[in-house]
Amino acid sequence: MIINIENVNKSFGSKHILNNISFSVQEGEIFALIGPNGAGKTTTIRCLFGELMPESGKVEVFSSPVSSKLKERIAVMTEDRLTFKRFKGADYLKLWKMLYPRWNENIFASFMMHYRFNLEDRVETFSMGMKTLFYLALDMASGADLLILDEPTQNLDPVIRHEVLNMLHDFVLSENKTIVISSHEIYELEEIASSFAIINEGKVLYTDTIDDAKASHRIVEKGERIPHGDVIGLLNEGTLIRTSEDAGRYPNFKEIALAYLQGGKAFNPFERL
Repeated sequence: MIINIENVNKSFGSKHILNNISFSVQEGEIFALIGPNGAGKTTTIRCLFGELMPESGKVEVFSSPVSSKLKERIAVMTEDRLTFKRFKGADYLKLWKMLYPRWNENIFASFMMHYRFNLEDRVETFSMGMKTLFYLALDMASGADLLILDEPTQNLDPVIRHEVLNMLHDFVLSENKTIVISSHEIYELEEIASSFAIINEGKVLYTDTIDDAKASHRIVEKGERIPHGDVIGLLNEGTLIRTSEDAGRYPNFKEIALAYLQGGKAFNPFERL
């Protein structure tokens, strides 16, 4: 087990952000942390790499509390893509080489050539999409065993998004790495993730492998027999139910995630009052 989070709580002043969340991440997988903006995903990630300390609960990475000794095994891309003022791409390269002793020059050089980066350019002048690609290059070349990526396809066009998702999938398989991705892009995550946690309002609503989640839920359309089980939520004319009975049809991952996030009723501003 690479990551183990148990009963973590975190507040900022009087605002409670994380409420007793728990989940685990296995070695060699892509784990998706899914939820809407403001759900607590970024706060969870910040606790994972030690930027924030929870008020209570346990956060373990590589079977140990997060510490400076583990930092060379963890590479992080934050959602805000903050940059150092006046730092050129070459300056970042020197810094990352010092921070990560297992630096892979071939991976970094391939990124720079493919996306036509000029290392003499100041990174603060890059577009948000180019910053995303540049930080991905740094993190994937770092040699770290665990990558923590907050919205890794943010501001990328559809073709490059697809390219990045394939790269992340191949990276885990070929390099035996583990990736945690925080995102609200459910379509994308179904393509590459193997396990997930759905988080909303600071709570983990459901965590599982994608294959087991699909196997243990059914969508029952209006008028069909309702099996025994837990009613999760409504989806258009259907209802998602967690059950072991053979009823209705199997859902896709997007339907599972949306039903857990929407709960009993989806928002419809056009519904007659």
